Amino acid sequence: MAIEDQIPKMTDKELENLHANAARIAQGPASKRQAEAERLLPLITEALAAARKTRATEAAEKKVARQKDLADARAKKAAQKKKDSAPPEAE
Repeated sequence: MAIEDQIPKMTDKELENLHANAARIAQGPASKRQAEAERLLPLITEALAAARKTRATEAAEKKVARQKDLADARAKKAAQKKKDSAPPEAE
């Protein structure tokens, strides 16, 4: 399997390591490895950007869900407090 096929399946840490290695090799002397590194760098950079965007989106969604849960809990607590402080009904 070619490395460009593996890039979308890599973890953030693996992508960061691959990017660092490709950048280092691209700075080296002209060779087949340098040409391959230069070819892969844009693919790796794009995958890293996509991963960051996905993480940011997930974090925002998680924050919204957490705020909703907190608001629901506060409303439930307020309703319970109101119920507890209401005078007892005459039977």
